[in-house]
Amino acid sequence: MIINRPHIVVDLETLSTRSNACIISIGAVRIENLEIVDEFFVNVDPATCKDAGLHIDKHTVKWWTEQTKEAREAWQVNPLPLDEALDKFTQFYGFDSVPIWGYGSNFDVVILENAMTLSGWNENRNIGEKFPWKFWDINCLRTLSNVLDKRLPKKNNHNALDDATAQGNLLIEILKS
Repeated sequence: MIINRPHIVVDLETLSTRSNACIISIGAVRIENLEIVDEFFVNVDPATCKDAGLHIDKHTVKWWTEQTKEAREAWQVNPLPLDEALDKFTQFYGFDSVPIWGYGSNFDVVILENAMTLSGWNENRNIGEKFPWKFWDINCLRTLSNVLDKRLPKKNNHNALDDATAQGNLLIEILKS
């Protein structure tokens, strides 16, 4: 892996833990030359996710009711329709495939891909490919950090941008070593 090429670290907040989960916020950071150079955050309207066929789980919704008021309210501010949120994220990511990292091999990137597919987003865009990234550029930060015995800071406030930033800083620490 070339450490000097850009890397995107993405984190989602969702209303399910399934691979077709309803997305409520997308946070991401861009890393270049071993530093965070840009960030992205958008809230997503859960009704448009549900309309696209994304899953809402009553147990996850209940879990959200047990989180802090700040965490619950954060993802409800100015939500965008799913297709608009995906457009904005893709503009942030870019159209040249670069490594994209999620904290779990079967969560963030998989959910984004399922949202793009189920909503018809990728069929309605002239991007030339199904997704903006190539499958070989998908990486799992949780696996890498477990293998290297590195840990995220204990604090997790369930804000997609805060979590993406923490994960981005962990990736930078790993890549520097």
